[in-house]
Amino acid sequence: MTDMIDFYIGRQPIFDSDINLFAYALLFRQNAEDNSAQIVNGDQASAQVIMNALGEIGIKNLAGDHKVIINFCDTLLIQEGEPFFNPRQVIIELLEEHNATPALIRTLKGLRKQGFSIALDDHQFNSQMSVFEDYADIIKVDIQKYDLNQLQPKLQELKRKGIKLLAEKVETYEQVKACDALGFDYFQGFFFAKPQIIHGQRLPDNKLSVIKLLSKIYQPNINLNELSKIITHDVSLSQKLLTFISQNVPSKFPITSIQNAVMRCGLDHLRNWAGLVALSSLSDKPCELFYLALTRAKFCELVSELIQDPPKETYYTVGLFSILDALMDRPLEEILEQLGLDDNRMLEALMGQAHSPLCLTLKAVKALERGQLDFERPKNVSLGALTQRYFSAIQYSQSAFNPD
Repeated sequence: MTDMIDFYIGRQPIFDSDINLFAYALLFRQNAEDNSAQIVNGDQASAQVIMNALGEIGIKNLAGDHKVIINFCDTLLIQEGEPFFNPRQVIIELLEEHNATPALIRTLKGLRKQGFSIALDDHQFNSQMSVFEDYADIIKVDIQKYDLNQLQPKLQELKRKGIKLLAEKVETYEQVKACDALGFDYFQGFFFAKPQIIHGQRLPDNKLSVIKLLSKIYQPNINLNELSKIITHDVSLSQKLLTFISQNVPSKFPITSIQNAVMRCGLDHLRNWAGLVALSSLSDKPCELFYLALTRAKFCELVSELIQDPPKETYYTVGLFSILDALMDRPLEEILEQLGLDDNRMLEALMGQAHSPLCLTLKAVKALERGQLDFERPKNVSLGALTQRYFSAIQYSQSAFNPD
């Protein structure tokens, strides 16, 4: 019998001025004992909350018909620019550490057009952050940080714009009265309730299956049937996808197969889902490894077109798989054996055992990463051509996660 994995979500109620339950804030938690979050990577913490809440427990089980607020960092928010969460129930919270990049502003505009409400967490009242007020429906104010009487003119300005105000870290009845007098609409804090830790269990993730999925889903000539096979052959991925779609993509027609689920999901949403799965299941690894993998994959693909050595999908996969040992903390030979690769060119290139164009291409990108320019190049390919494609590959990997 497969051992299940424990996971935890903090759920803290948010009340309106009449002390009616308005929503639940869903919070990252590592265990059942420590009712606080020690967050090292915000994107991975958000991904775990989303996958556990929307893809395992289910919003209805967590909140009934009430709304939930889930926080996002910039990168994950932009990557999820077309989410398939229910905008009537999920409020997207933008964390305080954000920059007003063109990509983020476009994302916020797009989300509001789709019907999502946007909350600004721990809003900073300065000129740099004021640009976000034009895209906010709710602004959360940490009342422990400010003299609220001095904030009154700014709070009144926000109210005139139609923005709702949420008081965070409310701990006493006096604070409730003071915030109510200043026109706050919602209240969250220990005075009302500490976060309740919700415990759940899920199937363990098969990292190899996740890597296989990533190896296909960003390829230029994507084949949805191949994606369906990868998901079908892994119980955990199948369960995650079916649960996610059933809870977040409502339809009057039942899901009849994984292939049917993949087609219903669509490529854009499927990529978003796969990215969340990867971030949540490989949460012990830095996001930079995913950037590195996509950069290598795209570089190898671009070089294959230059030297006309098909198929370019083989080059792409070699680049992506070249960081498997770092992702999985296991020898590359052992991982490749489990993957069941039967293409000798790929195996030899990944192990550095050949002098083929494929192997030289992979060695080239590794050299460029180290800033080296004196390396053996594929035949008839200039250093300038390789460096140009290397920078193009970097732009590709950045846009895949964080489009401008």
